[in-house]
Amino acid sequence: MVSRFLVIALIALVSFAASADDRYCENGLIAVDARHAGGDLDGCRFKSGDSVELTFRPEDRSVDNDFSWFSFRVTAKKPQKIKIRMRFPDGYARFWPKISHDGKSWTPAAEAAVRRNWSKKSMTLIVTAGESATWVSAQELLTQSYYDQWLEELAAHQDILTAEIGKSVEGRPVTLVKTSNKREAIVLLGRQHPTEVPGALAMRVFVDALLADTVLAKEFRERFTLLIVPLVNPDGVENGHSRHNAGGTDLNRDWGPFTQPETQSIAGLLEAVDKLKMTPRLMLDFHATKYTDSLLFYTQLTEDETDPPNFATNWLYSVRSRLPDFAFVHDPRPTSEQPNTKGYFYTRYGIPSFTYELGDEADRESIRASTPIFAEEMMRVMLQADLPGT
Repeated sequence: MVSRFLVIALIALVSFAASADDRYCENGLIAVDARHAGGDLDGCRFKSGDSVELTFRPEDRSVDNDFSWFSFRVTAKKPQKIKIRMRFPDGYARFWPKISHDGKSWTPAAEAAVRRNWSKKSMTLIVTAGESATWVSAQELLTQSYYDQWLEELAAHQDILTAEIGKSVEGRPVTLVKTSNKREAIVLLGRQHPTEVPGALAMRVFVDALLADTVLAKEFRERFTLLIVPLVNPDGVENGHSRHNAGGTDLNRDWGPFTQPETQSIAGLLEAVDKLKMTPRLMLDFHATKYTDSLLFYTQLTEDETDPPNFATNWLYSVRSRLPDFAFVHDPRPTSEQPNTKGYFYTRYGIPSFTYELGDEADRESIRASTPIFAEEMMRVMLQADLPGT
């Protein structure tokens, strides 16, 4: 006979992951559904005819962050206002809700519609719902279909090759986008952390500038190969994870150990790059953060030697000269003991390695307007750098 204490212990070991039923509930008049790509919902109960309480937890017990992703749809048999209390028992309400009526175009919820209670780890949202779904999400939903469409556009570029370099834990492709082989390479990585959508938005604008039909971009591509992995963590993105891949691992802590197939895919790419005697010169890893409303760069310390030398200072100084009123932060730090991407590329290659962090609530129009300037000045400064070994 199994003891009651053993049953309790076994329950305690179960992952936080929601079952299929946890992602849907209805009371006959209102339905809440998170069974879409990027959806996340861990508990749902109606408190009255027009009031519902939702619970959100991280994807597993080893997640070390203190917030949760959320994404769900609300429908009603007739148009009405619905009060939604969102609970985060294992963390806090980090993200301001984004609203959509088609799952594609998103706007922040109105100030008057949201009440966020940090101490009680909850947030209350008022939405108007009807027969057509009202989508509510922590950030815009940029899931596999978004990347498939972007990859199709990139593949149509005359200088672009796309190739699957590996598969995720659940078998989704890890795709490389590259330009023609040159002696030097620029590495761009995106979406290691599923929630960090502003970084993904900036990455697309940045890449577009590098592939533009301009004199500067053409000259840049004549010298440098672009190695771009837009979606490093496809499982985490599709499954609505806060941070991890489907293997329960923070991929930005797996550079060197390479325990996960996603990071192993990129490690294999780097081995191929080395065999081709192609030299990486710069790595940019696109993320998002709660620590700024705009833009933050984590880099090596100013006294750390890099090749090219003084790149971070030169690049960001040239951007400031073009965008004097645009606020961004340069935060040089010593190489972390954590096996993260920035530290790995700097330690292995001695190159400038950036964590390129957009604020959670960074203005989307500002991202679209300012990012091309950062891309253009990066190209100009890199083109001024000496060839490796000279």
